[in-house]
Amino acid sequence: MIENFYYSSPLFQGTCLLYLLAFLGYVSSLFFTHKFLSKNIHLLFYSAFICCTLLIVGRWIAAGRPPFKTLYESLIFAGWTVSLVHVFLSIRLKIPLLCVLSNLGVLFIFGYALSQRDVEIIALPPALQTWLFIPHVISYFLAYGALFIAGISALLYFFYPNGIKTSPRLGKQQLVDLSSVTYSVTKFGFLLLTLGLLLGAWWGQMAWSNYWGWDPKENWALVSWLIFATYLHARNLKFITKKQLSLFVVIGVLAIVFTYLGMSYLPTANDSLHVYTES
Repeated sequence: MIENFYYSSPLFQGTCLLYLLAFLGYVSSLFFTHKFLSKNIHLLFYSAFICCTLLIVGRWIAAGRPPFKTLYESLIFAGWTVSLVHVFLSIRLKIPLLCVLSNLGVLFIFGYALSQRDVEIIALPPALQTWLFIPHVISYFLAYGALFIAGISALLYFFYPNGIKTSPRLGKQQLVDLSSVTYSVTKFGFLLLTLGLLLGAWWGQMAWSNYWGWDPKENWALVSWLIFATYLHARNLKFITKKQLSLFVVIGVLAIVFTYLGMSYLPTANDSLHVYTES
């Protein structure tokens, strides 16, 4: 791991260090109330996000293709999408603990990406050389980023069912209902998840003359979609509690993680067209 970090690009190293500094700053803000810290801590994370953006753009230029082919590339993009949602939520709702956990999630993603670092840049196979590749992947990963943070919010609800305080604004703190935050972010993520699913089906028809091939990853993507669809419908049922709804979201996020990273462990992995490979 240390060797991989040493041989990584300076931009990758700088991005990781900025995310780490932002995380330490967020953790400090949980214990120390300091005017300068509360005003500037987000700037570290925003700087890390900008560096992550430059990292993706640089990889895109160097590869001459969208940098989503390998697991390493997709992990960097996953970290970027989580960061993007983090940025929007930190501007709208300054919830310190949510910032700490989402930042920690990004650090874990980058740590795992480091263990999967590519030795060389790989060309896209013919099946991926279509205009649908970019919107399909971007839709899914933006959905993953949003739903990942929705999952964190859902977990926090179990510990703060009566609401959680935001950072002081103009000397005042607000009490935020985490169930409402989870719902708002999940709606956005579900919309993108649906778009990604439809674009994938369209792509399948164009590439393999089949909208749905019952590929293992396709099946698990559908399972994930159904879990979140059930969550959205269950909100209209009076006998479903907020804790049960939060559990739906957590299970949905676990299903997404398995859809993304767990396919290679299935006995049918060799039959899948969607498992990340190095060739």
